Amino acid sequence: MHSRNNMKNLENTFQEIKDTKGASNKHGLEMASDIETTEVTDTLATLHDAISHDTPITESTLSGLTTAIGTLSIDVGGTLMSVAEVEKIPDLKRNMEIFKEIQDGNFDNHSQLTFITPLIAEFLSKHKGTLGLDGLTTLSDTAAEHLSKHKGWLWLQGLTTLTDTAAEHLSKYKGNLFLRGLTTLSNIAAEHLSKHEGWLGLNGLTTLSDTAAEYLSKHKEYLSLSGLTTLTDTAAEHLSKHVGGLDVSHDIRTRINAFKK
Repeated sequence: MHSRNNMKNLENTFQEIKDTKGASNKHGLEMASDIETTEVTDTLATLHDAISHDTPITESTLSGLTTAIGTLSIDVGGTLMSVAEVEKIPDLKRNMEIFKEIQDGNFDNHSQLTFITPLIAEFLSKHKGTLGLDGLTTLSDTAAEHLSKHKGWLWLQGLTTLTDTAAEHLSKYKGNLFLRGLTTLSNIAAEHLSKHEGWLGLNGLTTLSDTAAEYLSKHKEYLSLSGLTTLTDTAAEHLSKHVGGLDVSHDIRTRINAFKK
């Protein structure tokens, strides 16, 4: 049995979500369709009536509300998402506040973001200055494509993984790119990133495959691999051919220098 306070909080939540005054050209937390909300609002009305008259709330009514909520689509920063997906967004309220600021041209708090949608990434790409997005732990391929058009420095140090497609998009970014949180890098992603023009920070990698090392050796600017702790002789030989400036530990540098002619 849900308490009156729980029911009231749930009702208030949906009232807040549905309040879209002044947001005709903005993408915030709002229901995608009034048709989708009909069943939810009807069930909420039933619950409210039951609470107001101190009558029992049936399992059937609660089950109906859960089912109805599960069918909703919510516009989150220009992307339609299910309630279950929305619930997984970290710091949802703060992210939505910053989304609205960014759409109004205010980028002051962008570094606090822990989640972005492709639309917000598009807005961010137009920011004139460094983009510090270390709070992001995931990045969609489409968002990566938008961010690749930004001009300046791009910090994405909260990412621990990167898809091959996202790596391909970011390889086209013309500026210093910091991906120091990555703990793994596929050979294909390494091939893409080797074509990047600008400083490239991959400090989170502790090892590289021979193939990845061969690709990254072709990166033409400053490359930071200071986190490497193990490296095969073949990989070390490949990295010895890098000419753009290489940041590695003393032990790894000794291994690499042994192959320089």
